[in-house]
Amino acid sequence: MGSASIFRNFFGGEKRASLSEAKTALDMVTGVASLVSNPADIDAILDDVRSVTSRLQPGEVPSLEDDSVLLGVYLRLEEYLTTRDPVRTFTKEELRKRLENNMRLRVEAYEAKG
Repeated sequence: MGSASIFRNFFGGEKRASLSEAKTALDMVTGVASLVSNPADIDAILDDVRSVTSRLQPGEVPSLEDDSVLLGVYLRLEEYLTTRDPVRTFTKEELRKRLENNMRLRVEAYEAKG
């Protein structure tokens, strides 16, 4: 299976999550990953997401530990989009303005913990 297929399967086909509508860390990661111009570039980053989602039952929300993993993935994706994406150019501020306010605050709190 190619990287494009993995990416498409990860995001459920053509449906893409909106960052402004993200209510969970998983929604947020899915939304920011959909902004990447070359999904193969972030495949390794998404391994942590796959690990979390493989343990979840349908309708189950990630644990607090899993949530921390997902917030860390968001920061790595944000770093990729702001420094390495070959097509799109974003700033950290632009990406965070796209987040629902509660999710932005969670990212900032996680980031501050280091």
